[in-house]
Amino acid sequence: MTYTLRSLLAVAFVLALQAVGHGQTTSPSELRDRLRERFDLVLLQQGVALVPRDAGSSVRMIQVVDGVVTVDGSTLTGAQLRERLGADADVVLQVSYLDRNGQQALTGDAGAASPGPAASQGSSASAVERPQVQRGDRVRFGESVSVSRNERIDGDVVTFGGSATIDGEVTGDVAAFGGRVELGPDAIVRGDVTTFGGPVSRAGGSQVLGDVNEFGGRGMGRRDGRGGFPGMFFGSLWSRVWGLGATILRLTVLVLIGLIVVAFGRTALEGIGARTAVTPVRSGLIGLAGQILFLPVLVLTIVVLAVSIIGIPLLVLVPFAVLALLLVGLVGFIALALQIGGRLVGRLGWNAPGPYAAVAIGVAAIGALTLLGKLAGIAGGFVLGLPLAGLGYLVEYVAWTVGFGAALLYWYERQPRFGRKQAPGAPMEPSPGV
Repeated sequence: MTYTLRSLLAVAFVLALQAVGHGQTTSPSELRDRLRERFDLVLLQQGVALVPRDAGSSVRMIQVVDGVVTVDGSTLTGAQLRERLGADADVVLQVSYLDRNGQQALTGDAGAASPGPAASQGSSASAVERPQVQRGDRVRFGESVSVSRNERIDGDVVTFGGSATIDGEVTGDVAAFGGRVELGPDAIVRGDVTTFGGPVSRAGGSQVLGDVNEFGGRGMGRRDGRGGFPGMFFGSLWSRVWGLGATILRLTVLVLIGLIVVAFGRTALEGIGARTAVTPVRSGLIGLAGQILFLPVLVLTIVVLAVSIIGIPLLVLVPFAVLALLLVGLVGFIALALQIGGRLVGRLGWNAPGPYAAVAIGVAAIGALTLLGKLAGIAGGFVLGLPLAGLGYLVEYVAWTVGFGAALLYWYERQPRFGRKQAPGAPMEPSPGV
């Protein structure tokens, strides 16, 4: 008997809640004001979407379609909605009671009240009809991609080596590798917008329901303020893959440059490499001093040349001097890679390789830790990936510094000095390991 009574009371309570909801007397203007305080409104083809304004909200998007409320893809009952949204559940239920015209008027008013060029023209991105619908992704290689105002793409929009122009609606993500993303005033992107090597340009009235990320454009990482410390180094999966690819490309370019330098200057490379092996600490200190003094000496040189009439024409040579110094550092790095490659092969007991193979092995050995860190970051191992990548960059910096110092030392020792003559036929220091 007690159980039956409790059941009847529960049913009566639910019916009372529904009666209160359906008998809602809140005016459209009051409902609109309450919605503005908590949500951004997006009109869908068969309903409306509510996006919380609070960046720390646990709810990403609420959809009301044909009276059915869906929170982040899960359909909820009235009781579940109140448990999930709390006080916001009442205003969401009131939106579900509105018909199509009521929802359109509601979002139209909200869109017209928002600042921006689109609003001043009396248009709203959420009220645009998209008669042309494409199912699936739109992907382009080596060219730009665009979505017109009357189009809706049910999928992702991706371009490699081009830019993406979105004037219509994209239900998935938008990504541009090596280009920019431009969002028109009527653009709606329900996923994330990501660029690698280009900026994101948004017109007033454009809507992005996901995150906006820029890598290598105007900024680095997420632009919604929620990237955090890990995202600064690894970011999303696409950014981690991009970082690994950039590292591989950088090391490959160094190997190719090394092969060219070996072909035309093997003797100098062996001499510089010998100094990195005999006096690595001295070479490193000289390289560090050169890095520290580079900028002050450059500024002082420019000032001295600028204040003297004879020196003014010589200012045009300053960029070439800077380029020459950078080439010295590059040659020093290649020489060190040649030395490391030869010694590494000798330690492993392999057949002695030629200088070309030794350079490739040496560059790969110097960048190995960086590559391991990038791979660990892709696998999701941030705790392991960040230290490995940081240690890898440190190893590369030390290699560049030691090579730079050894190249400066080699150049200095080969300069004729007053009062000192080199004995005829005096042998140079041998190059061990290669």
